[in-house]
Amino acid sequence: MTPSYRQIDHWIRRGWLRPIDNGGTGHPREWPVIESRVRDLMGRLVDAGFTPAAAADAARMHVTLGGSVLLADGLVLLIDGQGET
Repeated sequence: MTPSYRQIDHWIRRGWLRPIDNGGTGHPREWPVIESRVRDLMGRLVDAGFTPAAAADAARMHVTLGGSVLLADGLVLLIDGQGET
């Protein structure tokens, strides 16, 4: 599921997402390609039950480093790429 405008706005205020331009009334935000991928994956992880903070960390690690993400000792998150835009 795609995150709602309100979710994205909250995530930006918390520092979990970093648009190029925050837009304004009637103007869309501009996103770097990497941040668009973090935003979309973060939404998928939140839908899967992650907290937004944990989803932001995991999404950013996956998008910037690729492959699986080590969440904790012995706990690895494998993201297969399905649903990515």
